[in-house]
Amino acid sequence: MSPASVTITEVNKHFGKGVKRVDVLRDINLNIHAGEVLVLLGPSGCGKSTLLRLIAGLDSPSEGQVEVDGQQVSGVDPRCGFVFQEPRLLPWLSLKDNVAIGARGKRSEREIHELLASVGLTGFEKHIPRQVSGGMAQRTALARGLAGHPGVLLLDEPFAALDALTRLLMQDLLLEVAGATGATVVLVTHDIDEALHLADRIVVLAERGRGIDEIVKVNHPRPRDRSHPGLAPLRTELLSKFGIHP
Repeated sequence: MSPASVTITEVNKHFGKGVKRVDVLRDINLNIHAGEVLVLLGPSGCGKSTLLRLIAGLDSPSEGQVEVDGQQVSGVDPRCGFVFQEPRLLPWLSLKDNVAIGARGKRSEREIHELLASVGLTGFEKHIPRQVSGGMAQRTALARGLAGHPGVLLLDEPFAALDALTRLLMQDLLLEVAGATGATVVLVTHDIDEALHLADRIVVLAERGRGIDEIVKVNHPRPRDRSHPGLAPLRTELLSKFGIHP
């Protein structure tokens, strides 16, 4: 599947009714371009993961609509692949079989092996999840997310549980394999440096129920040097959004 665009129009999301109603997202209007890497950044509880779920069709807007390539999302959308914070692998299946589930019959066994090779897991195809490290399990989850040829790859803090070095390696791996497939990438993170390293644009969400605060464009080509001097003023700007003054 070729990279897909995402259009979010006048989306509101709330949970509960009456005095128990909680507004999570308000007046969300956003166009995500095909092939773009877009990062959602914001304080805890601001609706980042909720917005990701709305794109995937795992939940529905209270008002407004979400479209992928001009077609309204209604129910779980096969055009989207999803990678969660935890690998969520089936513990009794091999890594190869876990990836095959994500393929939904769209890939041959040879292609599954090639996909595992692309995330550095050649030779581990027959291992089960408890036999590999957390980083290797998350690589498997990334391969599974890509296995169905998604037009949009959605990632909900996929590297948060990893150690610092593995996290950096996984960031580069994500850009490499997603770039090879051409998928549009939408990623949730709390990590400003991760956002600056990965994103073409960063959508900063305000406190819960207040919508989009700002959209920051990162005008440096990918892959980019983490120490690029042009990233410093953007880092300062983003930190100040959260009351941090370096």
